[in-house]
Amino acid sequence: MKPFEILGSAETHDGQKLTLHRRDGGFFIFLDGEELMATRAPGSERALADLGCEDLPSKQPRVLIGGLGLGFTLKAALDTLPSQATVVVSEAFDAVIEWNRTFLKDLQGGALQDRRVSIAQGDVWDQLEEPGSFDSILLDVDNGPSAWCLESNGRLYDRTGLERIRRALRPGGVLAVWSAYPGPAFVKLLKKRGFEAKSHRARSHGGKGNRHTIFVARVPQSGRPGAKSVSGAGRARHSPRKSSGSPARRRSR
Repeated sequence: MKPFEILGSAETHDGQKLTLHRRDGGFFIFLDGEELMATRAPGSERALADLGCEDLPSKQPRVLIGGLGLGFTLKAALDTLPSQATVVVSEAFDAVIEWNRTFLKDLQGGALQDRRVSIAQGDVWDQLEEPGSFDSILLDVDNGPSAWCLESNGRLYDRTGLERIRRALRPGGVLAVWSAYPGPAFVKLLKKRGFEAKSHRARSHGGKGNRHTIFVARVPQSGRPGAKSVSGAGRARHSPRKSSGSPARRRSR
């Protein structure tokens, strides 16, 4: 096996080292020497977009993606959404944005050049300030609701954070969260915060590979729990696949 080729590196604001590698035609992002994500099996990133962009209430949906990564969730969302959609991608690290514009641009067919897409460099939390801003919010910023890459991300998954997300969604809007682990307690918390919620299992490589979890939570159309079912959001259009490796790895954004 060929050694890793380092294509780029950057330091995060908390002093960790973020690096982009290439080997045997595949790309990898590492944080402090630990693999965050790879291009070899991106199925659950695609499933995140499919589940989070299905049956949206608007014909001109506005979607927020938290975490650009290697671009698989963005590409899958663009493939699913109509031409009138608007997609805001919030990415914490400048380096990840630059890598997607250079080394990774052909991998996703130039998704960042799609006229529906705008990039917001910074904390996804800041995109959640205005009520009723989005029809769908896709979060792929951590290893799960209780396993954060950045300490500041923990606020996204507690009572205050979920209420902030719920306010940022329009009636009938959907929150979808990627996780390396199942989380019945998180589903219960979502329901307590007024969502209709369930979890879905996604495989990293077709019917094989690591099992990951996609939490799907919908704001009822009437604003009350029970007004709209999430069952329509439970059918992924792609066979779930995910970059292989330890399911306990950290995530960049």
